Amino acid sequence: MATDTRPHALSRSRAAGVAAAELRSFLAAVAALDETDWVRATDCRGWTVKDVVAHVCGQYEELARPTVLLRRIRMAKKRYPDLIALDGHNQVQLDDLGRLQPAELYAHLAKNGPVAIRRVRLMPGLFRRISTDRFFPESPLQEPNLGYLADVVLPRDTWMHRLELARATSRVFDVDEHDFEIVGQVVRDLDRGWKRPPLRLELTGPAGGVWEIGRGAPVEAVTADTLAMMLHLSGRDGVDLPPDSPLEAARVVF
Repeated sequence: MATDTRPHALSRSRAAGVAAAELRSFLAAVAALDETDWVRATDCRGWTVKDVVAHVCGQYEELARPTVLLRRIRMAKKRYPDLIALDGHNQVQLDDLGRLQPAELYAHLAKNGPVAIRRVRLMPGLFRRISTDRFFPESPLQEPNLGYLADVVLPRDTWMHRLELARATSRVFDVDEHDFEIVGQVVRDLDRGWKRPPLRLELTGPAGGVWEIGRGAPVEAVTADTLAMMLHLSGRDGVDLPPDSPLEAARVVF
């Protein structure tokens, strides 16, 4: 278990290393799926395992080929005008890639994923500063720019979807050093948006740690399973917290 009084930002090079490690872990999880797994329901409401994999494929394809992202955003406005921008965009990803067979989805991600990671490593500062609010105004980030989306949110989103695959298929969720850093960045965003009195947060189990949230000496403490708390903070069904818990309504963008 990691112990740190305050979650800290990752360097750009370390963020790229974490993203590459998570891509490898996700590819391994997809490779382990059997024929019956692809139709199983996941924690993503209305999405099967295949839908989740298609979505992740779309994320990396768009980083590898930014024109694809722009096309899908434009298409979403026309095709799904009643959905918020992010949900419409995600649905267009499924429209485009959901028709692929499992082996084709794996090949698609294996091809585009490494290209996307290289593009993130080499992304010029001018592009990194582009506001994500231009594309997804209803889903504000702690740092609303493409650099933060690529460095922090993309590997976090991939990590959460890998957890969903493990839960949907009753497989072990494998953890290594990069998982601790992804969890740490979630806690960092929680800390940056914290408006309540300071607390001590202890996350137990895989990728757990101990952090202080808020400014000043903690006045209360919360202990919870790491994976359950990540599900909760993402808005999925996770840990059961009492109604008066300081984290009951806490959310972080995944």
